[in-house]
Amino acid sequence: MMKKQQIRKPPSYDPFTLLKNDYVRIILTYLNVFDLVRSARVCRRWREIIEKDPLMFEHANLENIDSSKPLFPILKIFSRDKTIISMKLPPHATQTDTAYMFMQLPQSIQYLKFTNINMEFSKIFTRKFPNFKSLTLVNTKNRKKPFDEIEMKSFLTLKSAQELHFYSLPWEDGFISIFAEFNLQVLCIHDCPHLTNDSLYLISKHCKLLQKLLVGGSEQVYNAQISKSGFQIDLMHLKSLEIRYCSKIGDQSLDIIAHSFPTLTEFALVRNNFEKCAKISDQAFKNMQDLQLQRLSIIYTRKLRDQAHINIAKFHQLRYLCLRNCPLQYDVSIWNENCPFLEELDVSGDSWVSQSFVLGIAQHQNLKIFWLGHFEHGDLDCDTKLRTFLGKHIQERNQFPQVTHTTLRT
Repeated sequence: MMKKQQIRKPPSYDPFTLLKNDYVRIILTYLNVFDLVRSARVCRRWREIIEKDPLMFEHANLENIDSSKPLFPILKIFSRDKTIISMKLPPHATQTDTAYMFMQLPQSIQYLKFTNINMEFSKIFTRKFPNFKSLTLVNTKNRKKPFDEIEMKSFLTLKSAQELHFYSLPWEDGFISIFAEFNLQVLCIHDCPHLTNDSLYLISKHCKLLQKLLVGGSEQVYNAQISKSGFQIDLMHLKSLEIRYCSKIGDQSLDIIAHSFPTLTEFALVRNNFEKCAKISDQAFKNMQDLQLQRLSIIYTRKLRDQAHINIAKFHQLRYLCLRNCPLQYDVSIWNENCPFLEELDVSGDSWVSQSFVLGIAQHQNLKIFWLGHFEHGDLDCDTKLRTFLGKHIQERNQFPQVTHTTLRT
């Protein structure tokens, strides 16, 4: 009877022993905080690399940690001397966890993101951080109670912040008053259908140094309060303005915006396909042509006609242009000479892009990224039509010479 062959197991060893500590450190930096803590228990070498490197926890992202994992053991690592620049807290962080973490954070912290605002911030914001730059608050737990006066004053412990990002906050204009204590350069108020023209006036009153402003409602609940008169305000340093899901913003509003903010270099207007909104037509681009825009984005309008590309050609400094979900049925070869710095063009979505448009933009010498949507409005065989067309008209002529990324994005 033949003896069973013994299966030889490969010798167990740590493949990381083949790598120098510097390379192991680089690999470990891709792990989140929870996995780093677990990895520190693998062996003495790993623990020394993780615990002795002050930059290992420089960007502490806790957002994706499983809610079944207790946070307190993880937060204990912050009681040690670490260099932490940014931290993102998970939605299941309790007020006790957050308060403990906040007390342990080093003075090096610059960026904080809270994804659960169902807590009293007056019991958390108790320390000052001299190098703090950016605060993000996300209402993932659907808090409905606005910040009270004590909570609002507690935010002043972070008044060195230059950026504030708010998502779906239960908004009251009284919150804007604390902005006077900040030297804000960026203010983004996402998903807030309750903002009014008075809100914009208060922002201009308390945020004189503002360089970027984002306001608006959500895709589900449009803002019907902000209108053209809301932008008759004084923000002389404003360079970037983005308006999202505001149903009353149309051609006349953009005319007022161009006159109120002559320093604008970036403008974006976001709408969707299913909400009735004020008209955005060729005239909108004509109203804004005195601005030195480098980035322009208009998402969804069906009112563009044969003068749109001519008016856009007046933006001689343009580097990024987005016309998603817009009809584009004309030859845009005029952009080659008049918009020589254009590097990225996004005409994705239901953009009804015609052959003449593609042939025109193919002549642009500096375009590097081109996002293309429905070609010739072919809902079913769009991809096939495009490949055939490119093979016949573009590739044979060796056009799109500089484009490094061309994508059909419907």
